[in-house]
Amino acid sequence: MKKLALLAFLGLMTSVPAMAQGDYVYENDRRYCASGRSGMDFNSCMWRLRNDREREDRREDRREYERREYEQRREYERRQRWQEPAPVYVPEYQRQPQYQQERPKLSDMQERALNNCNLLAPRDQPRCRATVMSTVR
Repeated sequence: MKKLALLAFLGLMTSVPAMAQGDYVYENDRRYCASGRSGMDFNSCMWRLRNDREREDRREDRREYERREYEQRREYERRQRWQEPAPVYVPEYQRQPQYQQERPKLSDMQERALNNCNLLAPRDQPRCRATVMSTVR
């Protein structure tokens, strides 16, 4: 009886460090594949389980990377907002009147050309507008 208790105690003591190191996952996989419940041979079963675990680890790493990148981008944008200069307030009595200039009369073709300038890249639009307005008499 003492020998049986001693063997049980030693078995427990040797399995605890293995479980603490994470070998219990390997042990569970080995038992599952050896039982034949997977429907495939032992080596294929072990390979598939290991491959699935590694794929899931890579997914978790990718999610963690994307989360860190998202938070860094938010932090950068937050800091950029604080760096913007405050709008300058000009009291009403100091403001200059803004007179509307009369727009010259454009022909239909010139009007269409001016509207088409909006379809260009933003850096090309001023040059396009200037070109169209240069044709006005």
